[in-house]
Amino acid sequence: MSGDDSWLCPSDTNLEERPTDDWRAEAFVHQTEPQHQLIGALLWLPATRARAILELVPDTAIWRPRARWAYQLIHALVDAGHDPDPVAVLDLARTQPSTFALCPDRPPTAHQLKGLAIYLFDAYQDAIAPRENAGQYARDVLDAAYRTAFRDHAIRMQELAECDVERELLTQLFIDTRNDLADLRRRAEAAAKPGWDTP
Repeated sequence: MSGDDSWLCPSDTNLEERPTDDWRAEAFVHQTEPQHQLIGALLWLPATRARAILELVPDTAIWRPRARWAYQLIHALVDAGHDPDPVAVLDLARTQPSTFALCPDRPPTAHQLKGLAIYLFDAYQDAIAPRENAGQYARDVLDAAYRTAFRDHAIRMQELAECDVERELLTQLFIDTRNDLADLRRRAEAAAKPGWDTP
């Protein structure tokens, strides 16, 4: 005769009372994501140090919209010779919307600026050893960008190959894909060289 094993099955009440750690895990993944760490690190660096990173990592390597906007703002500040601290970045954002915004010709809304301010605060605070690790974060971002581009191009090429597309267009797509991947690979290889990010 088997014993009572009903205690092995948690009741609905127990499940509801048990706290979930899913949001903590997601938050940790986001905080340690290379592009988030790179943005945070750049906010700690002087313009002279940030310039080498900005020249090597293209805007398109940053795929999150708000992070890409922050990256574009940092780039604009450094190009003008200013250190990209969070206050300067947010101040510039009032007049410079993201080039990927739905209406890039209009000033950012108060809601967009608030979201950016929170993001900048989090990135600045979450940056782990920013001065020491900025170059590594750039390498990680470039590596991820290469792999993402490889996947996206492969999917696009497969889809077009299955359609009635002219061979000339397929050939041009292949050439563009090769050039895009070669550029990202060169950037990633440059970022792997010791001391590349120090002026």
